[in-house]
Amino acid sequence: MQCERKTDYPRLMGSTVHQFVRTMYSSKKNPLYYSTLKKAQGAWFYKWNGALEQNRLILREQSKKRDDEFGVSGLMCVTHYWNENIDKPRPLEVEKRYKVRMFPKVWFVGIFDQIRAISIESIAKIRPELIINGKLIDGYDPVVLVDLKTGRESYNPRYFRPDITNEELAAFQFDLHENLQITTYYWLYYQVYGKLPVAFYWYHLRDGKAFKTYRNVKDFQEFLYTMRHVADGIKNEAFPMRIEKRCKYCDYNKQCAELRPDRPLMATEPSDGIDFNDGMTVWPQVISTGAKQLRLKFPSTTKEE
Repeated sequence: MQCERKTDYPRLMGSTVHQFVRTMYSSKKNPLYYSTLKKAQGAWFYKWNGALEQNRLILREQSKKRDDEFGVSGLMCVTHYWNENIDKPRPLEVEKRYKVRMFPKVWFVGIFDQIRAISIESIAKIRPELIINGKLIDGYDPVVLVDLKTGRESYNPRYFRPDITNEELAAFQFDLHENLQITTYYWLYYQVYGKLPVAFYWYHLRDGKAFKTYRNVKDFQEFLYTMRHVADGIKNEAFPMRIEKRCKYCDYNKQCAELRPDRPLMATEPSDGIDFNDGMTVWPQVISTGAKQLRLKFPSTTKEE
């Protein structure tokens, strides 16, 4: 199945902010390329307007209001990043791409937003168990991984629950400390450098807050088991549906719905209470025959086997 490439405001703003932060480190003439925050803010709107024009034909749900809304959200991200990092050392790596062999004929490709150096003194504060006799124990590099986030959701519930208990906070942040994607970053770094990073920071740019977590080598077992399952599915061209909230941003949700001949893609408008006079919009579909799973032909990103 083929699908026209689309994007939306959250994804476009996020990718544009990432590009902008990378530009900040493109020159050593100033700490963050631009000489003042005001110039950086002006450059952001120039960059954002250019991104809108470049992607206008593939942008969903276009409106001037959302142009401005996400432009201001991006400005918040840029401003917080500037204020928090103008006096900090440059990252060791920015938007660094790595590629390693995971299984026979299977390559794993990932991009680290940032890799930053960390001092022994700082490690002693955030992970004192890793320091013995004033030195970092074997198996670790004095670095942290940083993932830049531009979405609305954050791991900080204290905005609306200032009296939250430690146990409740742990439950709220459970996904942060168990998220398989973060394990993926740890595994990839370990494959490239043979050592573990000290920590991982989920950096929420909308409010300038960063949330720390980490992984151990033992965490790789579950990750590799999952990746083997995914690799086998790709090899067999089998992609079973797993419906979740992120489906609303997927370019293939129409194709998913076409696999259900008795319940096609549909939409409903809100009604005032239980109103039996309202209807639903149903999209006509081409019904697949014989297929039990969604099979999509993705273009190859490498010629290597």
